[in-house]
Amino acid sequence: MASLRTAIELKEAIDSAAQHLSPIGICLSKVTDWKAEHGNWNDEDEDDDDVEDEEDEDEVTGIKKKKETGTKVMENIYDLHEKSDLTMDAGTIKEFSSTLKITRAGYEYEGDIVAQDGDHVAGRLREWYQAGTISGYGDVKAQETKIDPEVRNAREIPASEVSISPDLLSKVEELWSASFFPTKVRAEVYKIHLYGPGGMFRAHRDTPETDLVGTFLLGLGDTCTVAGDSSWNPQGALKVKSSPTEWKRFTAEPGSWVAFYPDVEHSVLEIESGYRAVIAFKIFRQLSDVPEVPADVVLRNKLKAELLNGFDAVLYAAAGETGDAKLLPVLVRFNAEHWEDDFSNFCNAKVYPLTEMHISALTKHLKDKVDQNDDIAEEEDEEDEEEKKPKSLFVDLKGTDAEWIHNHSETIPFYSPNFDATTVVWSQKTESAVEYTGNEAIPDREDSIYLSYAVVVVPKRGTKRAGAEVEE
Repeated sequence: MASLRTAIELKEAIDSAAQHLSPIGICLSKVTDWKAEHGNWNDEDEDDDDVEDEEDEDEVTGIKKKKETGTKVMENIYDLHEKSDLTMDAGTIKEFSSTLKITRAGYEYEGDIVAQDGDHVAGRLREWYQAGTISGYGDVKAQETKIDPEVRNAREIPASEVSISPDLLSKVEELWSASFFPTKVRAEVYKIHLYGPGGMFRAHRDTPETDLVGTFLLGLGDTCTVAGDSSWNPQGALKVKSSPTEWKRFTAEPGSWVAFYPDVEHSVLEIESGYRAVIAFKIFRQLSDVPEVPADVVLRNKLKAELLNGFDAVLYAAAGETGDAKLLPVLVRFNAEHWEDDFSNFCNAKVYPLTEMHISALTKHLKDKVDQNDDIAEEEDEEDEEEKKPKSLFVDLKGTDAEWIHNHSETIPFYSPNFDATTVVWSQKTESAVEYTGNEAIPDREDSIYLSYAVVVVPKRGTKRAGAEVEE
C-alpha cells in the first residue's frame, strides 16, 4: 500500500500545484498557439485592460512594445523548431571541385576531386584503401577505442595527413548552417573513411565530445555494391536513421554530402565489391556574444542535464552562453475561454517550478490540512476560490539547483518550438462550441495541466534574457 499511497500523494500534489505554488513565468508559446486557433482576439482591448487608466497612452504603448518583442522571439523560436525537427540532411554540391592532398609514410597523393569523375575514381579509391590504416571504433561505455572487424571493418587516413582547399571548410559550414542548429559553427577535418570488399560498420552513434554538434560526411568516390542489393537498383552503403521508424541510404559520389546530429544512428552496410570514400568533418558550435537561443525554452527530451545529447545538448549549451543555464522540471497550468461572437476572452499559461522540493512541500501541506470543510467549499465555489485563494507555499530551495528562484522576481517568458511535442499532458479538460448544440451558447474552453523540463537562463549581471520584458 505504500507505493499506492505515494502515487496518490504525487497525483494530489501535482493537481494542486497551481493552487498552492507561486508561478515563475508564462508559456507564451501555448498562448500564441491557442490564439492562432481561435479568432476574434481584440489585442487593443487587451492592452487597455492591462492598465487602470485607459488614457495613459505611454502605458498602452509600453505593453504593445512588450508584446511585439514576444512576437519577434516567437518567430525565432519557430525558425529554431524547423531546424530542431531535422535530425539529418543530405544533398549534392553543384559543380563540386576540390584539391585533395594526402601525405603519409609510403604514400602521397595530390589531385582534384570533381563530380562525374568516373574515369579515375576506381583506381584512386583502391590506392587510398590500400594506403589506409585499420579503423577502430569508440566504445563509449569503456571509454576507449577498440578494433574488432565484426563491429567495424574499414580503413582511414587521419586529418594530420590530409590537406583540402581552404574554401571547402567554409562551404561545409555554410551547408550545415542552412539546415541545422546552431548556425554559428566551426568545421574541422576529422578523417577520410575508406571501405572496401567486406567492409561494414554496425549501427552506432558518434562519440560525444565537448561542443561537438554534428558530423558532416562529404563523398570522394563510390564504386561499391552492397551485399543483397539487386544489380538493377543499386543503393548506397551508408544508412542513416532519418526518423524513429525510417532509415535512408546514401552513396559517396564526389560532391554528395550527408550531415546529422551526434545522437543520430547510422551504419555502413556490408560491401560486396568496390570501394567508397568520404571525408568526415566534425562540426563544433562557435561561441558567440549573442546567444542563438532567444529565450527560455522547453526541451523535447526529459533527461538530466548530464545525459542530454543531440539537439537538446546543443540547445542547453547554447543557452548558457550569456548566463547560467538551469534545467528545471516545470508545470504549465493552461486556462482559456473563447467566445466566437464576443470579446470577453481570456488565455493564460502560467509556469510553475516542480522540483522534488516542491512536491515534498505540497505533499506535507496537503497532509497537514485539517479543515476539510474549507477544502469542500473551495471545490464547490470556484468564484470564492479566486477571492479567497490561499497564500503561496514557501519552498526552501537553499542548497539545491533551484535556489536561484528565491532571488528571481521577474516574470519569465517561456517558449517551446513545439509545445505538444515537448510536454506531457497530465490532465486536460476541453469543451468545443462547434460540437455543442443546445439552448444556450457556450465558448471554447480548456483547463489543462502539462509537465515538462525547461532550460531557464539566469542572466549574467548586467544582461537581460531575450523577451524578459514580455508580460501578460
